[in-house]
Order: sequence, then structure tokens, then C-alpha cells
Amino acid sequence: MTGLPPVTAPVLAEALDALPARLRRKVDDAVVRAGGWPVTGSAGGVTVRVNEATTVTLVTVDGAVRRAADARCSCLLAPNCLHRMAVLALAPVDDAAPVEVDGAARSPAAGRPVDPAAAADPPTGATGDALPDAAGSASALTERQRTAADGLWQVGVAVLAAGTVGCGVVLRTALLRAVHEARANGLHRAAASGTRVAAGLRAAREGEPQHRLADLTDDLRELLAVSHRLRGDAPAGDLGALLGTARRAYDPQAGLRLYGLCTVPVVADSGYAGVVTYLADRDGRLWTVADLAPGDVGRAAGAGDATVAVGESGLSHRQVTRAGLVVSGGTASESGQLGAGRAVRAARAAGVGWADEPLAGLWAQPLPDQVRRAFGAVVLPLPERPAGADLIFLTVRVLGGHDHTVLVGTDDGAVLTLTVADEHAALPHRANLRLLGQAVGARLRLVGRLDPTRRATVQALAVGPVDGDGPGLTLPAGWGGHADLGYDRLHTSQLRTADGTAAVPPSDQLPDAPRPRLGDPALGLLRRQVERVVSGGRAIQALADPTERKLRLARLDLGAHLLAAMGAAARARPRDAFGRLTDDDGQAFAASWLALAVYEEAASRASAEASWLP
Repeated sequence: MTGLPPVTAPVLAEALDALPARLRRKVDDAVVRAGGWPVTGSAGGVTVRVNEATTVTLVTVDGAVRRAADARCSCLLAPNCLHRMAVLALAPVDDAAPVEVDGAARSPAAGRPVDPAAAADPPTGATGDALPDAAGSASALTERQRTAADGLWQVGVAVLAAGTVGCGVVLRTALLRAVHEARANGLHRAAASGTRVAAGLRAAREGEPQHRLADLTDDLRELLAVSHRLRGDAPAGDLGALLGTARRAYDPQAGLRLYGLCTVPVVADSGYAGVVTYLADRDGRLWTVADLAPGDVGRAAGAGDATVAVGESGLSHRQVTRAGLVVSGGTASESGQLGAGRAVRAARAAGVGWADEPLAGLWAQPLPDQVRRAFGAVVLPLPERPAGADLIFLTVRVLGGHDHTVLVGTDDGAVLTLTVADEHAALPHRANLRLLGQAVGARLRLVGRLDPTRRATVQALAVGPVDGDGPGLTLPAGWGGHADLGYDRLHTSQLRTADGTAAVPPSDQLPDAPRPRLGDPALGLLRRQVERVVSGGRAIQALADPTERKLRLARLDLGAHLLAAMGAAARARPRDAFGRLTDDDGQAFAASWLALAVYEEAASRASAEASWLP
């Protein structure tokens, strides 16, 4: 079913609470049937036709259903009916707080594009204004905050126990309710991770192609880790990072002369999409300009042609990345995100190629220094991460393609694996990377994002040819000497052979190339144990074969101990006074899984960092 407006989390929770217990057990089956009901749009909402005698009407305010009374069914059981609940469950969730625009509260969909931190956490204020941000300044949690954190922890425990196979509409709605309470009480980081978990559970349930179990596992680990610390006795010095921020502070900046570097589409699990463009100043510091708002991959695909919301230059993001800007009266966050306040003035200026200063200095940095910087950045919360700190700049030679990866070699002799930055079919990442795999021998400049969990792996964002003879790329003059892999579509006619002619390899045969290097087998085994629980729940771990011996042979003694503890917690079943089996609350199992997941993430990151460095 398509064409449904967003629904706020409180509306979804209220509709579920109104159902009798006997109907709650039938919600998931009703949602499957509702997928085929036709939708008719109107000026004030939509109408869903269930059958000849029954319709469900959704009334929208600012583009979303914001009250339970605005969802009405014509059947006799309404409002406590499955028709109404099934339609609401199929609609996208709009759990963002109102954005204050020109003194009036609006939803983000009706207001201006939001802060890039919204990709992980929907905002509560408009961007670009130089206003103070008091988030994280509290010295202790309030009782309401502890209650909200405990609610998130309890739902997270239930999600882990059920696994993706057991998480239906009821459990996902409980998670969204807890997320709403957490955000209302200022737990922005935990709420952001809860939003991503809810989106991942829905993608897994509906079999969406972009669903990745690894991403859902990482998000669930973040949710449980943050909520566990918040409900406990977290040190006062850590509260700022644990609470997160609803918005960033924007400070006035002196005149900036900026040079476009690259532009990247963004599709976040939180329901936000758009584009982020990277620029560099005369000193080589990176800055970002973003256009993010509620939407899907379709919005991200078109956002590259949207006008940059900095001043009145009239340039689109794709144009800025091949030009420059002179900014006066500007504002920016501490991390380097440019604001879009009313006083900002910006004019178009000439850009430079990647081989010219100041951009050339980015590729002159020693690789070990870049790797250490990137690994240090990925552990920071998104709002605190300096602009471009997780990017690396490499000069490489293409060795060949394998499946949907490309093997490249650096001048130092290191072999790296390039992967797609986004799996959505509407974006050209995959097709571009497959074509680059055919350009064997081509020397390229690369802008990529380091993958902290895989050995010597980079997510390719943009490439540019290196001048010289031999195989390479011949790009159109209007591309400014580089291709943004998320927007520009490469063609086989742009491949150049050693004699300078266009190379057109057979489409069904890629050049032979070495296979990507695999990670540590023992850590891979440990990761599969962690992900298996997220997929199958506690029951699958209780029946799993023991693998601790293999981990001990690989000298992962602590990992083996934590895995054994998780297995014991999964099989533990308390008994009542009469010796009958009873269910526990799942707390011990969740704590043991969280300990193993945190250990695996730290060990994998350390192993991946070591694979980069001599």
C-alpha cells in the first residue's frame, strides 16, 4: 500500500491500546491483508477502501495524522477495529517534534530542511540560527528521564528476546511509544537509536531490499547500551554525551572562501533523506551544507539538484561541489555544519580541481594519520563528529572487480576494498562501482568513508581521474574533474585503455581480480552469534551449539567467556515454589548479550584499524 500520510507515534499507540486483547493477536495478519487495499487521496487526507461497505479515512494536519480521532473507520466496531489499526500500522511513522519556524510550530515536513543530526535524531528546532544549545548541561537525570530510559530498556529487552521474526506491530508500537516519551524528556540519543531500531524491524518484517541485519544489530546495541547507562548511575561528566542534543548551537563565522569537494545522498533509517555537500576552506578544513527532511530515497535522489540553503547563490548542491562560495555573515556549528540564517550572504565563486590547492592538501596527508583520525571520529555521536572527519582521501590504482566490490591498491602497496555507500537501487552507487571494477589499471583519486568493522574497507563516495598515460577515466568537462558516485552515472564510454581509446568490456565478464580480504574468522564467528540473537531471539540462542572452544583456540578468551554466559542466560528458566517452569524478565539475557555485543564491536574495530596500519 502506497500513498498513506505519516502517522505520529502517539496516534499509533492510542489506536493499539483501544483494541481488545483478542484483536491484538490478529493485528499482524490484518496488516498483511491491508497491503492490497486501494488508497484514494484528497485535499485533507486519504481514504482507504476496505470493501464495498467499509472505508478508513485519515485526516492530515500539516501533512501528518496527529490525533487518533483523525483516523476513522466506517465499520460497526469502529474505532476499536482492525481496519483502522492495520491502515495506521502500514503508514510511515512521523515521530519528529514540531519545528519552530517564524514563531509558529510546524512539522519538519512543512518547515525548512533540518539539521544533519536529524538523520539520526529528528529535531526540535529550526537550523541556521545562532542560538544557544543547553542540551547535555544537566548535572543529574530527573525522575521522568530515568523512567523514560527504563521504558526504552524494557522494550529493547523484549525486542531482543523476540528477534526480528517475533517483532510484529504490537512490539514495534511499544518501541515507538517509548521513543516518543524519551524524546519528550530530552533523551535524544536514545530516542534516535530507538527510531532506527523501529525502522529496521519494519524493513525486516516487510523484506525491504535495503534491510541489513548488521545495521539493525548495531542500532539495537546502541539503544540498549545508552538506555542501560541512563537508567543506572551514569557519571555526571558523561551525561551530555548520553543525553545527546536536539539541535546544535550555531556561532557567527568570519568571511569564508569555500571550495566544493563532493556531494553525497543520505537516506536514514529514521525517515529522513536528502543530501550533504562537503566543502573546504583555504586552510583545508572541511565544512558541510545539508538539505535533510522527512522523506525516502526518492527525495535523496532529487535533493542533489535542490538549491543550497546558504545565502542566495542560486546554486544547486551538484553545482556547488564543482564551484565555490564566498560566505559573509555566516553561522556554523562547532562540527563545521554551515547554518542557513536570514543574515547569511553567499555568492558564487570559482572552484578548483582535486589536484589544485587547497583540495590537493587533503590527499597529501599520510594514510596512517587519516586512518587514526577516521577511527577516532566514528566512535563519536553524530552531532559531535567534525565535518568530514570520517572521510579518507586516497590515490589508488584499480586492480579489478569482484561481485559488487572493487579492489584497489595504494602507492604504498596496500590492497583495499571499495564497497557501495548506499544499497538503494534508485541511486547509482552500485552501477558506478561495478563499472569502476572494469577500469583495471586506472589511477584514481578517491573520497571515501572508512568502514570501521571490516578490514581495509572503504565506502566509495566520489572519484576523479589522475592525469597521465595509461588506463583511466575520461569525464565530461562539466563534471569539474570528478564524479559523485551517488548522483553522476558513469558510462563504459568513459573508460580509457592504455592507448587512449574507449574501452568497452563485455557486460557479463569482469576482469580477473584478487578477492577481497576476509576479516578475522574468529571475530566473524563471534559477530554471527551476536546477529543470530537479533534475528531469531532468545530461543535460537538457547538451542545453539556451543562455539566457545573455537574462540579460545583463537585466543579470544574474554569473548568465549561472554558467549558462554549469554548461552547460560538464554537457557536459564526459573521455577516457582512448586517446581514449575516460569518465565523470567529477560534482563540477565539482555545484559549478557549487550556485554558480548560491545566486546565484539570494540574487537572488530581494533582489528579493522590494525589492518590499515603497518
